[in-house]
Amino acid sequence: MARISVDYFSAALMRTTTLDVILPVDNPGEAMGVDHERRHNPEAWDRRGYPAPKPPFKTLYLLHGITGNHTDLVSETRIRAWAEEHNFAVVMPSGYNAFYIDHPETHNYYGRFVGEELLDVTRQMFPLSTRREDTFIGGVSMGAYGALRNGLKFCENFSSIVALSTAMIVDGFEQIISDDLFFLSRSFLESTFGDLDHVVNSDKDPARLAADLVYCDRPRPRVFMACGNQDPLAEANRVLAERLRGIGLDVTYHELQGGHDWNLWNQALPRAIDWLPVH
Repeated sequence: MARISVDYFSAALMRTTTLDVILPVDNPGEAMGVDHERRHNPEAWDRRGYPAPKPPFKTLYLLHGITGNHTDLVSETRIRAWAEEHNFAVVMPSGYNAFYIDHPETHNYYGRFVGEELLDVTRQMFPLSTRREDTFIGGVSMGAYGALRNGLKFCENFSSIVALSTAMIVDGFEQIISDDLFFLSRSFLESTFGDLDHVVNSDKDPARLAADLVYCDRPRPRVFMACGNQDPLAEANRVLAERLRGIGLDVTYHELQGGHDWNLWNQALPRAIDWLPVH
């Protein structure tokens, strides 16, 4: 399982950005087989130098949470081993505390970046499937919100969405505003989401995006949600799951023992991978 770090200049962000890619192009067992053949049957060696190429890989675009970066999921979970076990690729960009939504005033189009550009760029670089049914988006906390928002907004691009402990705050900003944490301060939330009174029913509201795609008969991504039962966001996640079901989406929801942390996400992520059509 190869791990690749990529720096490239993003048109959506107008700067160089970094992402990590997990790509199942190497397999120790296959490599040992090639080595054995080369040493013990040199006359039959066809000079390929490595196992035969595999078909284009199914791909999970996986988004980190607030204060994190593109290395978080590799550092804190066994995503590399799970991807190798199921033979799919994982692309992990940096989201820079921006909730993966567009900020036109600073030319930081994070939504367009993860919903469109990242797919185009990584498919040019790597042998990734271009089929919608092979393309998934997921994340934890802020990244789960970004996965839901962009998986629904760009529903023609993604067939499945994984949202773990979604930072679903658009229905209750006034209840969570606090200066104790920078990302709950009014100034941060307003700089990120704009006028807080106009977020609900906008394209920053996953429930509104789901209703729009159903009304317009656009493709409907399947949704996997999980949250800890001790997470302050648990009730908001329960409500969102029910709202999405009521709108007409296929939603699987799990509530696990735990809070809003990597212990919980290490329980939830393998369940999500088992749910994804990667087998």
